[in-house]
Amino acid sequence: MQTTTLSNYSGSEPDAETLSSLLGELRLKHWASGLNLDLAEMMPEQRSMMLRYLTKWAVTEKSERKAAIIASRIRSARFKRIQTIDRFDFAHHKATAAVEKQYMSLYNSIGTENLPSAVFTGNAGLGKTHLARALGYAACQKGISVLFLTTAEMVNHLAHAQKAFNLESELSRYRRPQVLIIDELGYVTLDAQASNLFFSK
Repeated sequence: MQTTTLSNYSGSEPDAETLSSLLGELRLKHWASGLNLDLAEMMPEQRSMMLRYLTKWAVTEKSERKAAIIASRIRSARFKRIQTIDRFDFAHHKATAAVEKQYMSLYNSIGTENLPSAVFTGNAGLGKTHLARALGYAACQKGISVLFLTTAEMVNHLAHAQKAFNLESELSRYRRPQVLIIDELGYVTLDAQASNLFFSK
């Protein structure tokens, strides 16, 4: 679906079609149909002023809604700390320099129809957690639901849920997000029971 922003009519008078498109995106379709009838009865000067202000308010509403969704996605992701890709130095190690192009291709392709899927491997200190968080943060910016947690946290939560006969409910928590990021997998030794819980999802 085509989205409408201020740039779509910057430098020119907004028209009824632009406003109707905005109202449709805001799910105010009945406003659009009623507004067109009222606009038809207005003098040209009144019509122009009405279109200008209503379009401005509609764009503001859309922008604020989008910001609220992104903020909600970031809170729900439970990153513990925000790390973005612009703060990562791929040149700090030859291993990260070697994967920069591949990582950025994955990063730039994120979308609701193209969710990121990757496994980061390497020695400690390379920045795997930073890169994973940056990928998750970018997904949040696209309105995609994300959950970030460590392997230890996940296994502990599942073990407690199993003892409390609440395992299925806990598993649904990890199935719900569109993107699930599990950190520090290589730092945890999983026994048979923990492995069964971890891979049961």
